[in-house]
Amino acid sequence: MKVKELIEILQDYDPEANVLIMQQPSWPFENEIAGVKAREDFEEPDEDEVQSEGKEPNDVFILEGTQLRYGSKDAW
Repeated sequence: MKVKELIEILQDYDPEANVLIMQQPSWPFENEIAGVKAREDFEEPDEDEVQSEGKEPNDVFILEGTQLRYGSKDAW
């Protein structure tokens, strides 16, 4: 997913709603978001990795925060 696609999806939701991460479809948990970082914030660019592994310096990560509770398999 691209940043612009996420922004487009989120435009349909309440701007005051909490944003959480639900992980592990087979045993789901809900987690807070600890932050958002670009790869270039924590890794030096390596042209070989960009070519072979598809790593881009501007890749964006949503960082998993505190686990809050069990989630629901129905989310998937």
